[in-house]
Amino acid sequence: MKCYASEGGGRVFVIRLNKGDLLRESIEQVIQEQGIKDGTLVCGYGTLDRCTLHMINTIDRFPAEEDFPSWQEYPLELVSMTGIIADGEAHIHAVVSDKEKAVGGHLEPGCRVIYLAEIVIYEHREMHLIRRPTEWGPLALEPKEAE
Repeated sequence: MKCYASEGGGRVFVIRLNKGDLLRESIEQVIQEQGIKDGTLVCGYGTLDRCTLHMINTIDRFPAEEDFPSWQEYPLELVSMTGIIADGEAHIHAVVSDKEKAVGGHLEPGCRVIYLAEIVIYEHREMHLIRRPTEWGPLALEPKEAE
């Protein structure tokens, strides 16, 4: 385990999306326009009528095989969304549900808002993060100063 601390705070962004807005693309637009390099997607919720997630379906190899559950023109609750922004790149996980079940995974582009979505991003101004390859596979999140 590794833990990194930041002595300084940063800005807080509250984003309101409306009918027809694209979820991931709008978050990425705010990150780019506001110059957010590092931060936390603290929370997000709302409603969607298009959504694609991806999730691993293997445990014994890397890269893992993945499934891409997708819904088109289908009402979904965006129950939860969280993530990390490192070096200006968002890594976002989401949970969506209908009246039958909930499904979670990595948020893909093209997820469209039905009525609204609300998202909070907290910027880490004094913590400069980067994702680096590891010898066993997945990218490791670490401070840039560790170069």
